[in-house]
Formats: sequence, structure tokens, C-alpha cells
Amino acid sequence: MHEADHRMIADDEAGHGAIAAPPNGIPARRYELLVLLILALVNGVVALDRLAVNFLSPYIIADFGLSNTQLGLLSSALSAAISVSGLIFAALADRTGRQKTILVWMLVAFSLMSGGAGIAMGFATLFLARLLLGVTEGPLVPLTQTIMGAASAPRRRGLNMGTMQIGGAFLIGAMLGPVIVVQAAERIGWQATFFLSAAPGLACALLVALFIRQPLTARAPQARGSVPAAELPSIRTLLRSRNLLLSMAIAALFTAWITIQNVFLPRYLTEHMGYSRSAMAWLLSLSGLGGLAGGVLIPALSDRFGRKPMTMLAGFGSILVPLALLSVASEPMLLAMLMAIGGMTVGCAPLVCAIIPSESVDPARVTTAVALSMCTAELVGGVLSPPIAGWAADIWGLRAVFWLDIALAIACGALAMALRETAAARA
Repeated sequence: MHEADHRMIADDEAGHGAIAAPPNGIPARRYELLVLLILALVNGVVALDRLAVNFLSPYIIADFGLSNTQLGLLSSALSAAISVSGLIFAALADRTGRQKTILVWMLVAFSLMSGGAGIAMGFATLFLARLLLGVTEGPLVPLTQTIMGAASAPRRRGLNMGTMQIGGAFLIGAMLGPVIVVQAAERIGWQATFFLSAAPGLACALLVALFIRQPLTARAPQARGSVPAAELPSIRTLLRSRNLLLSMAIAALFTAWITIQNVFLPRYLTEHMGYSRSAMAWLLSLSGLGGLAGGVLIPALSDRFGRKPMTMLAGFGSILVPLALLSVASEPMLLAMLMAIGGMTVGCAPLVCAIIPSESVDPARVTTAVALSMCTAELVGGVLSPPIAGWAADIWGLRAVFWLDIALAIACGALAMALRETAAARA
């Protein structure tokens, strides 16, 4: 083993995490970067497919005549399946130590299911297609975050996990996604557009299979004195962690905040504010640019200044986007600038969904802890919030959903004040 490999293992043991031994001949730092690039691509492809329904909602509504409530239910179907599937497969991964194997096969299944919405004939079949897609997508974020955290030195864990999840998702899904998807819909139709993510998904599965190694604690727990799989801490034991419970609550509220925007913002901009579909796509792309920057910057700053203060900053800062939509939506340049700045608060997501949970529990249960946070986020933020917001929009108008977003932002910041610091440099 190279000297760099020994340094990485020593750093990881000090930083409370699993170890990912690099393949022979690859320096630890180079392997860390390779894992980051591959898993960021994975999250980007997944995010593109997940957000496609939101970008294409003006087309879907025109063809299928959906209400705001039905539009919210499409998002709920995906999130419900993700929450259940994610928790089941995460627990399986921790018990069997096969994070990489499960990730590869779920990516293959995701690729095969991604075109389901393309053959939908109405609301019922579109709902079913998104439900089935969610089953394959559920474990992807917990698995990729576990592998990324294991491959990272503690001083770069926040940077790497944030860049992998949000950097990849927002560069491909939120920034490039609106333009790519809308342009494709104009040329080949909105249903055919759903087939575009199948080939990239299969390519991601191949890259993971060829170049990524299994984390050592997942492959052989006894090698570092961890408990055998049969004696792993139970979910009930994990839920005694104050930080994990707070992370789950913040993740739920923050996911509701972003999901409401993802679902209703395209319709708000096109129908309520009168923007063209192309202008809507560019505004969403600029917001995605802010999310890309914040997804990297906020977790990176948390490595130095602490997870707690950066979570508080992102939580309270989330009020900016809904305020801008309620007050300056008729000024496109000002709105674009504020959406880009406000979008940076998305960096809160990897902190409460993955980084803080992974640093607050036994290393052998990291995948399950991340899945618990993601499960709560999807159930509350993804399943409950869209139909509730859609119901409010049907009664009081689309502006009502952004008043709800303001309340969610304040609640996120307030809960973050109760977190305990977990960053290695600050704990």
C-alpha cells in the first residue's frame, strides 16, 4: 500500500468514517477525485430525470389537463417510493456490506424505468410511472454518500459530499436541465424527452462497476473492530442521536421548501407572471447556477467553520427566493439575480441529509443514517408538501405556496440552532 493510502486511512479513522481502499497503483488523492467525478455524474443524471416532470409541467398540463393538486401528487408518488425503497436498501447495504453492488444494479434498474413517463396516457399511468421510478432511485443518494464519505479525507468530507450530491445534481439537473429538457420537448415532444436519461444511467452503472471500490468497513466490518452485522446498532438506537433527529427534521422542512418551488415555480412563472417557456427555463437555470455554487461552497465552508453555523445560515437564508417571487417577479433581471443568490442555500441539503447524520452515528450504520434522513425528507417534504401546497394554490392562488415556503425557511434556521457540532476541525 502506498504511503498516501496509509495517510488516508489514518485520517479517516480519526474522522469517524469508513475506509475506501484505492485500487492498487492509484494514489489516494487521485482515487478520491475519481470517485467524486463519477458519483457527481450519477447524481446529475438522477436529478435530471427527477426534475424533468417539473420542467415539462406546462406541456403535461396542456395535454392531460392536470390540476395543481394532481401536479403535486406526481411529485408525491416519486418521493413516497424513494423514502421506502431508500430505507430498505440502505439497511440491506449495511447488513451485507454490498454498497457498490447494490448501487450498480439500482442504476441499471433506474435506467430501464426512466422512460416510463414517456409512454403515459394520462394522470393515472404517469403517476404509476413515477412511483416505479422512485423504487429504483431511493437508495442512490444514501449509497453514493456513503461511498463518497468513505473515500474522503475528513478535512475534505464536507466539500466532497456536498459537491457530489448538489454539484452534480444542480449542474446537470437544475442548471443545464431546464434548457436541455425544454428544448428537447420543443423538438421531439415532451414524452420522448423522458427517454434521454436511459443511456447516461447505464454508462454511470458501468463506471461505478469498473472504477469504484467497496468501503472497507462495509466489505469486512470485523477488520477494524466494528461489530458484526448481526449486532449492528438498531434503527431505534440510531434515533437516540439528537443530531440525527434534528437533521431529519431540518431535512424534511428544507426538502418541502425546495420541492414546492420545483413543482409550482414553472407554472407560476408561465401562467401567473406571463413568462414564455424559454424565459422560464432560463430563470430556473440561473437558480440552478446558484444551487451549484452553494452546493459546493456551503459544505466546503462547513469543513472550516462548522456544520452548525452553515446550516443556520442556509436555513434562514432560504427566505430570499420566496420573498423575491412574491415581490419582484415582474422584474426579470432582478428576479434572476435574487433567484441565483437565494439558490445557494441549497447547500443546506447535503449537510442535513448526509454529512451531519454520517458524522453522528456508528460508522457501520452510515448508509442507514443517511437513508433515515432522506426518508423523512422525502415523506414530509416530497410526499406531504406538494399536495398540501397544491390544495392551497387551488384555493388561494399560486402565491400562497411561496408564503408557505417562507414559514419553512424560518423553521429550518430555528431548528439548526439546536444542532451539536460534528465537523472534525470544530467539534
